[in-house]
Amino acid sequence: MLRQGVARVASSMPAMSSSLSAALSSSLAECSTSGRLLPALAARFSAAAAASAAEPPMLVAEPRGDAGSIAATRLRRGGRTPGIVFSGPGGEQQLLALDSKELGRLVTKLGRTAWACSVFNLEIQRPEGGSDTVRALGRQVHMAADTDAVENVTFIYCPPDRQVRVDVPLKIIGDDISPGIKAGGRLNWIRRTIPCTARGDAIPSDFTIDISKMGLNDKLYFTDLSIPVGAALNTKLDTSLPILKVAK
Repeated sequence: MLRQGVARVASSMPAMSSSLSAALSSSLAECSTSGRLLPALAARFSAAAAASAAEPPMLVAEPRGDAGSIAATRLRRGGRTPGIVFSGPGGEQQLLALDSKELGRLVTKLGRTAWACSVFNLEIQRPEGGSDTVRALGRQVHMAADTDAVENVTFIYCPPDRQVRVDVPLKIIGDDISPGIKAGGRLNWIRRTIPCTARGDAIPSDFTIDISKMGLNDKLYFTDLSIPVGAALNTKLDTSLPILKVAK
């Protein structure tokens, strides 16, 4: 009965990633011989979920030949958004067209700040058939002032071993129990992002800082950040300055 129930769950999740789907199928097959479904599912799903989370989001794109505002307007009317990848192999750049709805959903999900430190797998369709996958770091998102529609996007070629400069957003936790906030203090954001240099495979999605013990006038500094292996603070930063304060 349990096996049948899990099978029904699997069939009702068409958006499941290939790695998670494979883990489920393998675990179901194993349970038919070992009878240990739950331990198998737990182990396989844990590993598959970690691998799935580490995979950059996929964006399907196609090459475009025409640049300029007229060509860009024509693209947008056809439901496509112009994009460009800078600093490719040999220093070249590549003009792209991306599906406007798919791109808009991803930008809304990430936000413009997180876009600039997010890595994507660009699946670039070849005119003769097939595709090439390019690993790229989001750079800028330009949006229409009146509609908030994405006007164009830029990327930078980002293989795993490449050193890139990124502005990593700060994320706070514990503000609901911070003594300083409870006493009527307010957060004074001195910096919202932290400039770093990182390998393409070690770009932090954010710097999470716990302010649950911060009182009035307490400050956090660059030295309070946990910097992952493969990333480093910009060497031009004055690390003696605070990045966040609970002000009166």
